[in-house]
Amino acid sequence: MSINNQRYLDWIIDCNQYNLADFLPFIVEEKIIGYVHHDNLAILHNYNEYLNIDDQKLVFVEAINTSTKRSEAMRAIVDDMYQQGTLKTLVGEDYDVMLRFGDPILFKMERAATSFFGIHKYGIHVNGYVIKDEKYFVWVATRAKDKPMWPGKYDHIVAGGHGTGMSVEETMKKECQEEANISPQLLANAKAVGTVSYIVEKKKKLSRDALFIYDILLPETFTPVNTDGEVDSFELLAIEDVLNLVNNTDKYKLNCNLVVIDFAIRHGFIKPDEPLYLQLTEGLNVDTNPLI
Repeated sequence: MSINNQRYLDWIIDCNQYNLADFLPFIVEEKIIGYVHHDNLAILHNYNEYLNIDDQKLVFVEAINTSTKRSEAMRAIVDDMYQQGTLKTLVGEDYDVMLRFGDPILFKMERAATSFFGIHKYGIHVNGYVIKDEKYFVWVATRAKDKPMWPGKYDHIVAGGHGTGMSVEETMKKECQEEANISPQLLANAKAVGTVSYIVEKKKKLSRDALFIYDILLPETFTPVNTDGEVDSFELLAIEDVLNLVNNTDKYKLNCNLVVIDFAIRHGFIKPDEPLYLQLTEGLNVDTNPLI
């Protein structure tokens, strides 16, 4: 197995490609809560009953000044953007828009539109692993080929967005049951182990994401079963094969590479005396609110 820590660092760099000079701040209650690409502002001029745009900022009109009113306005904007084809798909899940995680909710909006507005998003990724004869194996999912994003790519046994009205742990358990049919008894082994974060521009949209990471040690007798149609298949791979995939291919969904690297560091497969170790650990958690 040919492993190069520079390749790991390259994935982190790839997940943090953006230039805020290309974006206009989206301001709510005098705080930056998002960023819209300058090339997309013409689209938003169609919604001047809800939004004001000048050279410095994007804001809601003065009368839209509560969480409820903002949520209603954003729903109307996003629904029309979908009808006009600006947004190609809707997920049907709301996100709580907050300045920082745990802050008061400024408004709710459709998940599929969050990157268009550069809204901070939160997700949950679960490393499902098995230890056999002191060797590590990791469950790898292949995303369904009809997924609108990253179809057919490798993913974690469980991964999903953190929606509205649920705690992080509740979201994790819900996703585990839907995506891999992991029982409540096995979920008792799930451990919150930290976060991974990044900022990346893709197609003039800005993803500012923080992922809550869980590890769950699964028994050898367990086999995941997808129940929501989002996964085509699961494979149990040796950790060496997983790291080889990250190091030598682009088969994983982009942000999953970071979560695999984090797992490898925490479980000792990338060691402190190796080249670039410090750059890797520092690069896995960037400030996703760079101008606040």
